[in-house]
Amino acid sequence: MGNITIQQVKISELKPAEHNPRKWSDEATEQLKDSIKSFGLVDPILANGAKGRKNIVIGGHFRLKVAKDLGFNEVPVVYIDIPDIEREKELCLRLNRNQGEWDWELLSQFDETLLADIGFSSEEMDTIFDLDDVVPENFDLDKELRSSISSP
Repeated sequence: MGNITIQQVKISELKPAEHNPRKWSDEATEQLKDSIKSFGLVDPILANGAKGRKNIVIGGHFRLKVAKDLGFNEVPVVYIDIPDIEREKELCLRLNRNQGEWDWELLSQFDETLLADIGFSSEEMDTIFDLDDVVPENFDLDKELRSSISSP
């Protein structure tokens, strides 16, 4: 495999793949916008450079959409030559699927506010900070009703 080069490419030249199965929520879109506003577009778009498939986006559809929303004219692109559309589809799926998993122990060393700000759900926060181990107070309906009746 040769050297990888990153090129600035006009957004208007890039074509999102029709076969990209990924979708994103409004919340995820806002989080990515915040990230790009803070750090720039630091993760290049992966596009096909093969004849007949030139500029078809293989990876980075979400980043491309948000860059358009933010008014970018150009984005960083890495080209890979994949003339076979079935192989292109496979790589697109693999890039979306191969996300890895979190190391919950390491995440617990981050500031809880930062994790919430970048979009960790309350369920994930419970896992990270072992909040499930806290025993909730048992609610006793009869006791509560008796105390409300006896209260003036």
